Amino acid sequence: HGLFDISFLRPLPNMILMTPRNEDEFQDMIYTATRQNLPVAIRYPRGCAEGVDIKETPVLLEIGKGEVIQEWEKNNAPKIVLFGLGNMNSMAVQAAEELSLRGYNTAVIDPRFIKPLDEELTLFYGREADLVITIEDHVIKGGYGAAVLEFLNDHDIHTPIVRIGWPDKFVEHASTPDELRSKYGLSVETIFEKVTLHFQKLNKIPERQF
Repeated sequence: HGLFDISFLRPLPNMILMTPRNEDEFQDMIYTATRQNLPVAIRYPRGCAEGVDIKETPVLLEIGKGEVIQEWEKNNAPKIVLFGLGNMNSMAVQAAEELSLRGYNTAVIDPRFIKPLDEELTLFYGREADLVITIEDHVIKGGYGAAVLEFLNDHDIHTPIVRIGWPDKFVEHASTPDELRSKYGLSVETIFEKVTLHFQKLNKIPERQF
């Protein structure tokens, strides 16, 4: 399934570890990888691509820099940031739309790089958010969410973090990846449930927006 590679590649010194959210970004990452003097690994998912247009000339990506897909709005609603890694970024966007309808202020990040982590982006959103959510197509243990958790802890940032990913087990095969994701909670519904539970505990459920 390729669900364990981040956990054994991330500790390697000088490793560059990238994950594209779509085929256009994948092309950019291949182009970027060929211009590095360090070891590079690119994760890409099983299944079909998203069908986005691929630009004629690939772009050289800045190493260790993610991209803000959706910024927070200027309001007083609870701030949630969703770091959607690779092919999970589309799920992060869907979850953000659903949460926004329910009164939350959502931002979405495409991390691009697992290692080196985008420290500036992670620090800013980690400090400013009321809740951090990481979503990855990888086991939770030792994955991207763990990297974010470690990094924020090392910088004395204690914003609550919800990590969405695969459980600590060997996952059986299924006819489609979506079938397995639904079974193991990699879904918009699970994200919404975890967000609701978190803010219920704080008695900070916002009024639903229409």
